[in-house]
Parts: sequence; structure tokens; C-alpha cells
Amino acid sequence: MTDYAKLADLARLKDIADKTTAEEHKKLRPDHCSFFASVTKHLVEEMKKANVELHKRRAPIFEQIYLPSFDEEILLTYGTDSLCRVGRGIMKGECRITAVISGPPNGFEISRRVYLCKQEETCREVITIEEPASKTITFAPDEVAADIISGVLLGKFQ
Repeated sequence: MTDYAKLADLARLKDIADKTTAEEHKKLRPDHCSFFASVTKHLVEEMKKANVELHKRRAPIFEQIYLPSFDEEILLTYGTDSLCRVGRGIMKGECRITAVISGPPNGFEISRRVYLCKQEETCREVITIEEPASKTITFAPDEVAADIISGVLLGKFQ
């Protein structure tokens, strides 16, 4: 005979352990970067501005895709060919916003740009581009958004 009382107790303990593990995992996730939230807001505004002009010229337009499992990324499409993933992350104590353009002919990565913030307090105001052997360029959230949208329209980051 199966002892369902004992199995129910084990299932309850497993459920408690799973919830505890999930809570610990949430604590390990990086704090929400207010700079990324500001860039997101400006990206939507820039996308709308670009779509007005694109629509006038009967060109493909930008759209934003929302996928629940990508809550820390913004997915933008330009027409049916190009996809831009804009995500945030923290590596070695630095806040990063990464924009990756993928597209034709095979859907592989075409271009990538990493916007880097070395200190959390400056991450709320300005961000720089990480490029080897170049000078540091400072960006505000609206400038980051405009740079991303123009990069997608050009098909690569310059």
C-alpha cells in the first residue's frame, strides 16, 4: 500500500524548498537599472518618430515585440527582416546595455554595440560606448535610443 500521508508531507516540504530557492534566485538578479528604464521609454518615443517618417515613404516600420520570458530585454523589429535585441546586464559591477542587430540573409548577428556604465550612480545619468582603441563617448538616455534606432535603420552600428 502507498502511504499518501507521507507522500503529501514530502510534497509539501518540496514545495517549500522550491519557493525558498525561487526567492533566493530573485535576490541574485541584478537590481533594476533606472537608466535602462529611461532608455526603454526613449526607444519607444524614437520608434514612433521614425515610424511617422517611414510610413510617409512607404517603407517598413518598427514594431516592438513583447515576450514574457524576455522581461529584461526589448525586442524591436524593422520590417520582416531585421531584429534588434536591447538588453541590460551587470558584469563585474558594471551596468551594461547591449544592442544586437540580427538580420538577413541568415538571421545571424550583424552588428553589436555595448553601452557601458562603470558606476551605478552615473548609470542614472550618462553611459559610454565600449569600443577598443577609441575615445570615450558619453550618452544620455535619449541619445542611446536615437543611436540604436539609427543603427537598425542603417543595418549596423557605426
